Amino acid sequence: MGLLAEVNAQLDKTIRKQMTVTEKQESSTSVPEATELGYAEGKLISATYLYTDMLDSSGLAAAADKESAAQVFRAFLNVSTKIIRSLDGHIRSFDGDRVMGIFSGPNKEDRAVKSAMHIKYAVDHIVTPAIHEEMPSLKSSGWNLKQSSGIATGKTLLARAGFRGSDDMISIGVAPNLAAKLSDVRGEGTDAGYVTRIGKGTYESLSNSHKISGDKNMWQGIYNLSMGGKQYPYYRTKYRWEFS
Repeated sequence: MGLLAEVNAQLDKTIRKQMTVTEKQESSTSVPEATELGYAEGKLISATYLYTDMLDSSGLAAAADKESAAQVFRAFLNVSTKIIRSLDGHIRSFDGDRVMGIFSGPNKEDRAVKSAMHIKYAVDHIVTPAIHEEMPSLKSSGWNLKQSSGIATGKTLLARAGFRGSDDMISIGVAPNLAAKLSDVRGEGTDAGYVTRIGKGTYESLSNSHKISGDKNMWQGIYNLSMGGKQYPYYRTKYRWEFS
């Protein structure tokens, strides 16, 4: 089969074939794998997306050899993944130094926010000291592991894309895009130190235990992020959540 025929065959399976979309039950915390979806099948879910990025990876590349840089990448991604999964989040994508977690079902906003705050705590108090102990050259160079997280909630369509044996699941909706954009915000000046940002919808769905510490609101806002010609309100925080 020539390339033209192959392209037309793929169009027959995508554009020219009606997609069957089903909606996931709100009570379930599960998120489908790509292999659980047919190529002409989609799953509509109400989900909270968490993107967490490792910052200044270019600085790491300049301060460490390739093997050491790879160890740092692995440490950050592995610890972040462990935390997300411990709170019933599902990992469906890695992108270089970024990991995406999807939370569905009851308290999905609380669990996503707690994950982000756990990751901040782990980065500051567990992973960074371990890196500096094992790689003193990174400490002497002044490079510190830092991260930024973005969280947003909304209805999202999950679909399978690619070819058998070389495919992935794609997320279509405002929530994954907004979460990714929020994780890209780099705090500078008066914004420095705020590493977790959440969309307004996520904030409004949080329980008080994830909004209030003592008698103080952990979140500052409202701020606005421009995306696709629209303004999206969000909140930010410096807080971390300790764990044992």
